[in-house]
Parts: sequence; structure tokens; C-alpha cells
Amino acid sequence: MARHSSGLNILAKMLSVVVAAAFFFCAIMYFSACGGNPKIQHEGYLKDIYADYFTVGAALNSQDFKAYDDLLGHYNSVTAMYEMKWGHLEPAEGQKYYRQADSFIESASQAGMGVRGHTLVWYRNVPEWFIIKEPDKEQALSIMSEYIADTIAHFKDAPIYAWDVVNEALHDSITQERLDSGNLYRNAEDDASHFDREEVFDWYGVCGKDYIEQAFIAADEACMENGLEDVRLFYNDYLLNLPLKRQACVIMVKGLLDKGVRIDGIGEQAHYMLKDYLNDKDGWVADFDQAIRAYTGLGLEVHITELDIDPGTDSLDEQTEREQAEMFGRIFDVCRKYSTPWKEGAGTVTNVTTWGITDSSYSGCKYLFDQNHQPKQAFDAVTYF
Repeated sequence: MARHSSGLNILAKMLSVVVAAAFFFCAIMYFSACGGNPKIQHEGYLKDIYADYFTVGAALNSQDFKAYDDLLGHYNSVTAMYEMKWGHLEPAEGQKYYRQADSFIESASQAGMGVRGHTLVWYRNVPEWFIIKEPDKEQALSIMSEYIADTIAHFKDAPIYAWDVVNEALHDSITQERLDSGNLYRNAEDDASHFDREEVFDWYGVCGKDYIEQAFIAADEACMENGLEDVRLFYNDYLLNLPLKRQACVIMVKGLLDKGVRIDGIGEQAHYMLKDYLNDKDGWVADFDQAIRAYTGLGLEVHITELDIDPGTDSLDEQTEREQAEMFGRIFDVCRKYSTPWKEGAGTVTNVTTWGITDSSYSGCKYLFDQNHQPKQAFDAVTYF
């Protein structure tokens, strides 16, 4: 009996060793997968949770400051959806209209939020008087440069920390053929659908790509003249996560940098479709990761400037909300990864901004909060790391 009991004790000890080893192995794998630390659910405001990573922003209209007063504490950055575009600021030639933009800036200042200036040069929301003038290249560049100088000077005392200098200059459908030929830019000749509307101007058709260079030069000069050396100058566009458009953006930006033109960062608009993520989750995340890696590899900052996720349906069922939350979470995971330089001289992600705050009945795009201003699973996903 004693010999049998001794055998059982030995077996029990062996089993305990095996269980302990298995537990230790699982713990190592868990901590390794979490970067050496276990994931936890962070509580509090987004801006505080991400204080060690990047600023967190939202794009709003002037009236939204009151509508979202209960949620503004989550953000330390804001972008004007419309109030700071050329068509709003100079509706008649030489007659500036700053009232709405100034009101927006005042609301942002009172809320203690920094502002992303959006946007100086865009092919849309161009004043009608400018289009009617039908300027040639010299005239167009001169008027554009003067407008940039006036705008930056007017807002020199505002809490603007970055400007989207040029917006959406690249062609939507970048192909390998376009890359090989250098035909990278949006223009009316082969992108007619985007120019078949009011308040649009074919910058590339009139000025070639010189308007991009001149816009950044004018913005840099205006910043220097107004003591705004720390204000960052960005190129902003969508679909920049796609490999071919990423390559086009790198070609364009590297060309500017090689000529000594100041450009400080890339704004990825990040209007995403949930179905694209679901078709190949890891592949989609890899493309998103490689895009940020490519831009920061040039020594540039990256802002995610207009993030929203369209689930393809007006209402979210349980599964779709869970999938949207997962996509938001993985996007923020990548952004945190690049909030520190991945190599010597590399830039970092310094801001993530959503194009809105709450889900709405008039927009298919979904965010971190529902229509009742309550945090969704997406909010939980981006605060669990």
C-alpha cells in the first residue's frame, strides 16, 4: 500500500510539473503576443488613453460643438469639414468671409483643441469667380499663392498645428501603366466624372504638377513670414493604403523632397469599406501597415485624417458591429505601432482623426459612438490594448 501511495505521489508531482510548464508556456505566448504586456481595457477619455501615442481628433461642423458637447472631452484635435475651404473663405474675388471659420476656431480654442487646417488647395470647392475667370497657368498659380498667403496669415493666431496644403491631387485609379508612364494626377481629360459638377477646377490640366510644388512653397513661405515654423504641412488623399496609389504618392512626394520642397507629412483620409477588410483581413491590414511604413520611411509624419468605416448597411446587427469594431481595433493597433520610429530617421503617426463622432441616420459611415452618444464595441476595441 505504501509503495502504491508513493507511486501516486510521484505521478501527481509529474502532472503538476506538466501543468505548470504548460501554463508557463501559454503565459509566455500571451505576453509575447501583447508586446510583453497583457492587454487591458483602458478607461477614460480617448485623448488621455492615447496621450503617449498620438493626438485623437474628429472632423466637425461649427454647430457640432454644441451637439457633441458631451463627447468633446475625448478629443484634443479637430478638423473643420467645410468652413475652411476656399469656396467658403472667398466667395467673391478679394472679398474674404471668415465669420464661420473664425467661429469654428473660437469653439475649438474654448474646448482646448488643436486644429488641422483643411484644406488650402483642392480641385473641389473652388470659388465660382475663379472658375469663370478661366486663368492660364501663370494666373492660376499667382492667385493660388496669394490665397494661401492670405489664409495662413489670417489664422496665424489660431491653434492650427497642421495644414492640408494639397488635397486629392492623385488619380483615383492608379494602375501599373500609370506608374510606368508617370500619369499619376487627377485631371478632367481622363477623369471626367469627378469634374462633371459645380465648383471644380482642373489644376493639373491648367498647371501640370507644378501647382502642387508651388502650393507647398507658398505655404512654407507664409508660415515663415508669420512665425509659424512649427506648423506642419501635409499632402492629404484617400485610397493611400492601396499598393499602387501608395507607390504613386511616394513617387510624387519624393520628387518634392528631392527638390528641397518642404512637406512634413501625409494625411491618409481612411474612408474604408468593411467588406474590403472582410474579404482578406490580414492582407488588408498588411497593406495599411505597409503604407504607413512607406510614408514614415521618407521621414514624414502620418495623420489618419478622415477615418470612418462603411459597413454597407444603414443599421448594424450584432455581427456587423463586432466586425466593424475589430477593423477599428486593428487600425489603431497599427497606428500605435508606428507612433515611435521604426528605423532611424523615420517619421511617426502623430494623429488619428475620425470624419465625425457618432453614427447617423443620413450617413452609412459608422464611428466609435452610436446615435445616442454611447460608446460602441468599436470604442471598446480601440481602448483594449
